[in-house]
Amino acid sequence: MPDPRLAQTAVPDPYPAETAMPDPHLAETVVARLAAWRVPRVFGIAGEPVAALVEALHSAGGEPEFVPVRLGESAASMAIGHARLTGGVGVCLSPAGPAAFGLLAGLDAARRATLPVLAIIGGVDGVDEVSGVDGVGGVGGVDQMLAGLCRQVWHLDDLRRVPALVDAAVRGALAGHGPACLLLPGTSGRPSALAEVSAESVAVDPGRPPAVPQVGAGMVFVESTRPLAAPDAGTVFVDSVPPSVVPEVDAEPDFTESGRPSAVAGVDIGLVVDELSARVPPEAAVTMDGAPGLSRHASRLPPGIAVLACDAHEVSGAALPYAVAVKLVDPQRPVLALLTDDGMRSHGLSELVTIARDWPHWPDPRLVVLVLNTRAGYPGRQVADDVPYAGWARLLGLHGVRVDRPELVGPAWDEALAADRPCLLDLIVTPHPSP
Repeated sequence: MPDPRLAQTAVPDPYPAETAMPDPHLAETVVARLAAWRVPRVFGIAGEPVAALVEALHSAGGEPEFVPVRLGESAASMAIGHARLTGGVGVCLSPAGPAAFGLLAGLDAARRATLPVLAIIGGVDGVDEVSGVDGVGGVGGVDQMLAGLCRQVWHLDDLRRVPALVDAAVRGALAGHGPACLLLPGTSGRPSALAEVSAESVAVDPGRPPAVPQVGAGMVFVESTRPLAAPDAGTVFVDSVPPSVVPEVDAEPDFTESGRPSAVAGVDIGLVVDELSARVPPEAAVTMDGAPGLSRHASRLPPGIAVLACDAHEVSGAALPYAVAVKLVDPQRPVLALLTDDGMRSHGLSELVTIARDWPHWPDPRLVVLVLNTRAGYPGRQVADDVPYAGWARLLGLHGVRVDRPELVGPAWDEALAADRPCLLDLIVTPHPSP
């Protein structure tokens, strides 16, 4: 359940849908309506197709705040983390083109958990792109994929309808049926034509009922009929960690990414979590990657700790964007992110830059990133990719500690939780040997 201490998304006064607007600027109008809904921040990728929108967010003075990230996967994961913790709408932003593909895994996770997430994609010029025939930016059917993952997809064709469109999209995301998507025109803020749209021009997946177009002049509305999956057990458990909802994992050996048991000496993962349990502040929030070898240890944490465990279907390393989102929602709360080295390599290293940029503004700087470093290899080479994660953190001005012996785990947690800045713990761990 959402944290009851945190504010929910407010419902603004209705905007008169038919009010004539004197040639409005698209970006400023979108930001104004998000502010009216009290959306606190937008997680996104800054690019030329969304430059006007990013500039409007900066000009708004932090209402909403723009949180720049490096990857679409991170933007979507932060929006999910925000929605899970607060119950309010989490908003992610991406330019059209290949960057938009990065949102898909996160939107699928939001669909499975029926979370209120709104994806805004800018630079979509022309109604044909929403059909998925040519795809966004000509890279494939990302629009068609969005129609399959989002409960509602809105495409703008008339600037006079921008306020009504944004209101409808936010309201749709908050309805509790999964994510919604806004497709906005290019950087000029002016659609090339106010097209009359037919049902045939807004086709969706073959075999599905036709879309519902023309919900108000200048808007195209596609509502997905794809059934929504129930939330996976253990996907998110906030405020408590009942053993009954921890994902069931058979007592199989943990393997490295190569599929082979690791022979590298190191620290047992269970010991790492046990030492954390003895020290974790009661008001802390813990985010965890969805890897079975990690999530199986969630029940070791003390009752009452807010735990946000990533869905197994989410991108590896989503626990770190989750942690950033939690810290931005409640900067006085200690936050700990537990993730594997696979996730840290793919998404975590770049988002350490986000942490390094934002942490001086936090009243409580405690954000601890725990990397379970298996130094995973492949057949014929058991140790590979031994990335110096702690050293990378220190280069960015953060605190970094590398641990490879069991007796140092407890003192390392003490050092991390007492640091005057965010800390990365690089723990050399040993997966359990095979039978």
